[in-house]
Amino acid sequence: MNGRFKPRQYYLWNIGCQMNRADAYRLSEELEKRGYKPTSRPEAADLIVLNTCVVRQSAEDRVVGRLSSLSSLKRRGQERALLVMGCFVDDIPALEARYPYVDAFFKPSDIAGLLQFVEHWEAKQGECASSGQLLKAPQVSELVPISYGCDHRCTYCIVALRRGRQRSRPIAEIVAEVSRLVERGAREITLLGQNVDAYGSDLPDHPTLADVLRAIHDLEGLWRIRFLTSHPKDMAQEIIETAAMLPKVCECWELPVQSGDNTILRRMARGYTVEHFRALVGRIRERIPYAAIHTDIIVGFPGETEEQFQNTLRLVQEMRFDVVHVAAYSPRPGTAASAWEDDVPPEEKERRRELIERIQTQIAAEINATLLGQEVEVLVDGKQRGRWRGRTRTDKLVFFESPEDWLGHLARVRVIWTGPWSMLGTISSSTDYQRSR
Repeated sequence: MNGRFKPRQYYLWNIGCQMNRADAYRLSEELEKRGYKPTSRPEAADLIVLNTCVVRQSAEDRVVGRLSSLSSLKRRGQERALLVMGCFVDDIPALEARYPYVDAFFKPSDIAGLLQFVEHWEAKQGECASSGQLLKAPQVSELVPISYGCDHRCTYCIVALRRGRQRSRPIAEIVAEVSRLVERGAREITLLGQNVDAYGSDLPDHPTLADVLRAIHDLEGLWRIRFLTSHPKDMAQEIIETAAMLPKVCECWELPVQSGDNTILRRMARGYTVEHFRALVGRIRERIPYAAIHTDIIVGFPGETEEQFQNTLRLVQEMRFDVVHVAAYSPRPGTAASAWEDDVPPEEKERRRELIERIQTQIAAEINATLLGQEVEVLVDGKQRGRWRGRTRTDKLVFFESPEDWLGHLARVRVIWTGPWSMLGTISSSTDYQRSR
């Protein structure tokens, strides 16, 4: 930066969903355009940013703990800026009173507002922005938000309250961003939305997710496309048919069911029944036989009886999901469910959560074991403990050893060991054409 011997440094702490990950990446990219360098040590940073989540009480507790831990650091360095962004930010005057050492608060995804603050802060420090080159290293897999917010009002969910109503981006804008990322080396793009299936319903010409998939599919250099998160109520047959016909769209579906009991689903205001969800998964598997299905489940929702929980457990056993993200219910302020008695004891919530996790671990192990001895296509995104790491089209985590540089390449890997969460393999002899892509 001007007048300094070294560039300013920033520390970015991120927690939460894929949308938060995308926001964090975009923010770091913008800061590095301005000449900032990242640091893993908040005490070394000129600019500290917390990108927050409050979807569950445990996440909010982590945010509060992190904020508290930074208070003394902020007092020791008055020239240091501490900024908070994300779903933790709601009643800003109340937050300012509670955390007077925080310089500014920003709503979810308000990257423009945060950067505007940084400009004013730099001016007060007597410095101007750098015109430094883009320093952010290209990623093999990139996240691209296509919409923000959600028009559903699930009774347990705080996301719609904090992120607002749905706001879809024009297709041309999405295509331009994907093109830029692919030119920089991205080979896989994940399209993001709080409810990605409802994309475009708020735009004048009502484009759909299927239109976005078709618009980016033929971009040269793009090998894989994913999208999340879907809502069972809004998953149109057109999306299924388009995904089945476009070879770059991966066979992996994020489809949260939340409960296997119709009474609980109705109290959650999910807008569908177990029968609807079962039929939807059936249509996906009919058109895409080897599709992996990931889901989310909440246990211990207010009023959930043992019988209703058993209905959820039976659905997990019946559907044989590849991945189940299970969480114990925690009341979120401002949601409809927060006014109801949280009547399932914490120890019972934990018992239900552990039981689903135990059964799902066995199911995942059995599904993955069917790949033993088979060749799978792996997009390599890094190294871990000396092994190359990547994911299959169905989002299975695969490790293999090789002296060659496989980063950013597609590898054909023969699976030699499987577990519930990952696999080991060896490079197949038929990989040369993949490395030349």
